[in-house]
Amino acid sequence: MSMRSSLAHVSAAIMALGTIAAAQHAEANAYPTEVVADYVIGCMAANGETQEMLRRCSCSIDAVASIVPYETYERAETVIRMSDVAGANTEIFRTTSMLKKIVDQLRLAQIEADFRCF
Repeated sequence: MSMRSSLAHVSAAIMALGTIAAAQHAEANAYPTEVVADYVIGCMAANGETQEMLRRCSCSIDAVASIVPYETYERAETVIRMSDVAGANTEIFRTTSMLKKIVDQLRLAQIEADFRCF
């Protein structure tokens, strides 16, 4: 095997590994872009609109995404938003233990994200 063909094989292997790593990262971070942006904007509004907070808030949503699947995140956010709406029709969101457990999963992930990023 010539040196040129060995280099071609090594280059192809490196490119294949890079493609696999990128695909695994995309799967692990399957939150839609607008959800990530909304989280970061809200986090920065609460903690300060600085470059440092942008980094920390981006870290935070990445940490949450590594702990809680997007489907669970979406459910928890829905429960939280509906719990804030006054009235008898939304009381189920404030009193159902199963829904509280979903919100608790998100809250625990956010606490872990705070430890990792702040």
